Amino acid sequence: MRAVLLAAGEGRRLRPLFDRPKPLVHLLGLALIERNILALRECGIKDFLVITGCYSDEVRDYLGSGEKYGVSINYLHNPSWKKGNGLSAYTFHKDYRQDEKFVLLMSDHIFELDLLKAFLTEAEDVKQDELLLAADSRLEKVYDLDECTKVKSRENYAVKLGKRLDDFNAVDCGLFIGTGSLLEALSCSIERGAYALTDAVNLMAGLGKVKLHFVEDGWVDVDDYQSYKQAERVLLKSLVPKKDGFISRIFNRRFSLRITRLLAATAVTPNQVTLLSFLTAAAAAVSFAMAKPFTGGVLAQLASILDGADGEISRLKFLKSRFGEMLDSILDRYGDYLIVIGMVYSWYRTSGNTMALLIGAGALAGMPMSMLFKEKFRNVYGKPFIPEVHDGILCYFPANRDGRLFIIMLGGILNLLPAALVLLAAVTHLQAFIRLYNVRKSSLT
Repeated sequence: MRAVLLAAGEGRRLRPLFDRPKPLVHLLGLALIERNILALRECGIKDFLVITGCYSDEVRDYLGSGEKYGVSINYLHNPSWKKGNGLSAYTFHKDYRQDEKFVLLMSDHIFELDLLKAFLTEAEDVKQDELLLAADSRLEKVYDLDECTKVKSRENYAVKLGKRLDDFNAVDCGLFIGTGSLLEALSCSIERGAYALTDAVNLMAGLGKVKLHFVEDGWVDVDDYQSYKQAERVLLKSLVPKKDGFISRIFNRRFSLRITRLLAATAVTPNQVTLLSFLTAAAAAVSFAMAKPFTGGVLAQLASILDGADGEISRLKFLKSRFGEMLDSILDRYGDYLIVIGMVYSWYRTSGNTMALLIGAGALAGMPMSMLFKEKFRNVYGKPFIPEVHDGILCYFPANRDGRLFIIMLGGILNLLPAALVLLAAVTHLQAFIRLYNVRKSSLT
C-alpha cells in the first residue's frame, strides 16, 4: 500500500516562527513530514507520493528520492494549491492505480506510532466503495477542539463533517484509507466548486460510505506554535513503554525525557548515550571503591536515567537497531557488575568482613535475573513480559534495573552499603522465584 502525503499549503500561521516551509519544520529532531514518513515506514509502508504546492522545490530538495530513509518517494505538483486541500488530494488521480487502496494524510499532523499501527490493521476490511477515516471521540482529550473538523457519527460511520457543526460526537484526525471512490467524490465536489477534502468526504458520508476508526492514542494537527508545543508533549509522553518499572515511571522519566528533548535536535545517537550511561556506571563503581558512597549513589542513579534516554532517542528519531539493543543490554550488565564490585570492595576494605563477599556474590547472581526472565518469557511465550500485567502487586518490587539502581543510590547517599547489598540480593532472587511460581501456576490452569 502506498501513502499519499499532502504538503501543498503555505502554513501561514506557523511560517513566521520558523525559517522553513511548514512540512519541513523540525519537531524534536525531525521535520514534520519526515516524521510521518518514518512512522509509516515502521508500519511497513515503503512507497510514498508527496503532493506539493507552495514550496515544491524545497520539499523535493529536502526529502529527495527517499533513499536515505529506506523508502521510495515520488512527487506530484498542484499548481492550484491555494484553492483547497481537496484539489491537492485529487492530484493523486494522475498516478492512481486501478483498485488500489492508499493511506492519505496531512504532512503537518503528528500521530503516535501505535495509533498508525492500529489504524492500518483495518485497511484490508475497507471496501472499494468506502473510505476509512480516523476519528477521535474522546472530546475531552482533543487539543484545540474549536479548530478541529467535527464529525457526527452513527455507530462507526460518519453522517456529516464540518468545522462549524453543532451536533457532533467525534473529530476528524486527518488520516484516511482511500480508494478510487474518494477520487470520484473529489472530482464531483471540485466540479461543483467545492475544493475542500471535507466536501468530498461529506458526499461519501451522505451515502453511508465513510467508515470510522476511533483512535485511542495521541495525535495533533500542528497549525500554530501552541499546537507545535502540544505535539512535542504528545511525542515525549508516547516514549514511555508499558514495560517500564515503577521507579522509572514515577522518577527516572521526569529527567530522562528532559534530556531526550535537549538531545533530539543534536546528532547524538542512542548508542553514544548507551556508552555514556555505561561510563557513568563505571564512574559510580570507582567512587564506591574510593569510599565516596554519596558520589557513587548519585552517579548510579544518573546512569539509570541515561539508560532510559538512549531508548527514548531511538524511538523518537526512529533509530532503533538490533545492534543497539544488544549493546544496551550487554553494557547494562557490565555496569551493574562494576557497581556491585565497587560497593563490595568498599565494604570489605573498611570492615574485613567476609560476609561482604558472600552477600556481594548473591547480589551479582540476582542482578541479571529480571532481564533474563523477561527475555526468556518473550522467547517461550511469544509476547513481551509486562510487569503491570504479569506481576500484579509484584510490579512495585524494586528488582528491575531502575529499582536496583535506586536502591544503590539510597545506599550510597545514606552510606548504608551493606544494607543496600543485602536488599539487592534478597529482592532480585525473590522476584525470580515468585515469577517462576506464577508462570507455572498459569501454565497449569
